[in-house]
Amino acid sequence: MTSFPKVTTELPGPRSREIFERQGRVFYRQMHLSEGSPFILDGKTSEDFLRDVDGNTFANHLSAWGASPYGAFPKEVREATVEAWDRYGMEISCFLQSPPVVELAERLIALAPRNITRVAPTVTGTEAVEGSIKFARERTGRPMVLAFLGQYHGESTYLAATTSTELSSESSGYASYVPGLVFAPYPSRYRAPFTSGPGPHDDTVVIDYIEQWLLRHQVEPTQIGAVLIEPIAGELGVYAPSQAFWDGLERLRRQHGWLLICDEIQSGMGRSGPVWAGDLWGLEPDMLLVGKGFSAGGQPMAAILGTDEIMADSHVYTTGTYVWEPAAVAGALAGLDLLEPARRNALELERIGLDILPPLIDQYKEVGDVRQYGAWAAIEFVTNKETKQPNTAVQAAFHQAALRRGVFGISAPEKWVYRVQPALTMAPELFRWSCEQLVQAVGDVLDS
Repeated sequence: MTSFPKVTTELPGPRSREIFERQGRVFYRQMHLSEGSPFILDGKTSEDFLRDVDGNTFANHLSAWGASPYGAFPKEVREATVEAWDRYGMEISCFLQSPPVVELAERLIALAPRNITRVAPTVTGTEAVEGSIKFARERTGRPMVLAFLGQYHGESTYLAATTSTELSSESSGYASYVPGLVFAPYPSRYRAPFTSGPGPHDDTVVIDYIEQWLLRHQVEPTQIGAVLIEPIAGELGVYAPSQAFWDGLERLRRQHGWLLICDEIQSGMGRSGPVWAGDLWGLEPDMLLVGKGFSAGGQPMAAILGTDEIMADSHVYTTGTYVWEPAAVAGALAGLDLLEPARRNALELERIGLDILPPLIDQYKEVGDVRQYGAWAAIEFVTNKETKQPNTAVQAAFHQAALRRGVFGISAPEKWVYRVQPALTMAPELFRWSCEQLVQAVGDVLDS
């Protein structure tokens, strides 16, 4: 018989409150914000359940921000990691390699689009993004990168200052405004620039903006070396462009000699259904960035995948002390063995979510849109469907209602989009139950 999560105390419960008080005395501010996660983790009752220190349980729709795609440190990944740790210990793989390091690179290339032939290891997704910009500038000799407003590419000073994020407040007060990037709005058929009303909208207006305004009035096209884009923008709200947008971007980049860098740190490795989200539109990037789920829930792992033309004879340095250390590599290799069945399960989760959640759009004026790609969904809350004014209050209240029903997703009080990001392997019956609880949580907030 299938069991489901249950919350039996107020949130946070008494033991959680006690630990939050201790936390507030020792951590900096960002480590003791408890609105979105009003409980202290005690452990996991299963691969799909979180248990707090007060005995409450929650369906896990966080999955370590996608870094635990197969649940909490699955047996296969754990055993491979420990075995490699015992055999090789901690070693600096960019200076002294072991056979699994080479095997992992070979297997990544076998999964990648056909033009990808090389791997540059990194530890984090942030480093992968910064390294890709170095490769692009070295290869093209051009200083500029075209990026898109609302994307998330990491937390170093350079990236936080220049590659945008979902909210301007994220880097307020410390952004250094260094040069080197130009921006267009992220293409979306729901929340599109230069237009109003309920939509859907033609997101190729972004191509028009790039061609007729940005390249005419801000930067000469031969100064741009690469386009940096998330095929699906997760932090922005699980937005994805249309095929028409991608066709237009491909025309521009071939016309002007731009490289295409696809940031698949969140969207890749089966999260969106296919191995790479770009496969949904037939993309063949010059560089493809991987991280998060690539670690398989083990130790930190990331990489830049690229073509021979970019990487074979490059002098760019992207590695460091902890890059692809043997135990992390072994865990990632074990994860690749789990990828295909997990990816198929993610498509089943997509089918379930798209069956249950979209009717909310017609039922409530405050639910503007529902989007889902594989095991990745978003519910967008608005004041009304005509203006699409973000409704942060309803989203925050909805998140609390969902928590009381035992569902833990991705939320912040200042956001108007609630995200669902379970393990790719979550049991379909639990995901169905979770989606039904989300529907009830909307009613708890808006029917009262």
